Amino acid sequence: MAARLLAALGFALFLGGCALLPPTAEDRVVELIEDAAAGRSIAGRYHNLDPVDEASTAQFIYVEEWLDVNGEAVLEVLPGPVPAEGAFRFTRSVDGRTTYLISYGWPGPQVRSRVLRPVPGSTITLLGWSDLLPWEQLGGVCVITTPREMADEENHPCKQAFVFKVTAPK
Repeated sequence: MAARLLAALGFALFLGGCALLPPTAEDRVVELIEDAAAGRSIAGRYHNLDPVDEASTAQFIYVEEWLDVNGEAVLEVLPGPVPAEGAFRFTRSVDGRTTYLISYGWPGPQVRSRVLRPVPGSTITLLGWSDLLPWEQLGGVCVITTPREMADEENHPCKQAFVFKVTAPK
């Protein structure tokens, strides 16, 4: 825990002759996602970074850009009913009406999840994309079709991790 705290503060720590390097911007996004999926509070920890050099400024911008698109899936949420499924992590809104499926890496033309079980009439969107996504429940697997335009990485709404928002009807 102390090593993680020091690394989060940007210090390299030497243990047994090995250096633990400071976290990268990508590491910080993973921390946000993992903490949210596990129900650990992340409020305030990442918005109060004080960039002091070019590297920390770049890291701050990377995390903030990711949060600008996907923040609702990791800020003020509860862990999902199952926190993980392969490369997917799950969180849910406090009112329980919305579930977020967070995919590490672009999932390709379809998202296939055995954990996700939207109720009939639910809507699914990709954060950073305005259109509703088609989905169907095929037995024990929820299949979400991703936008064809997203096959080109230049069209992705963010980097590294992508959030699918599942909202149950009222």
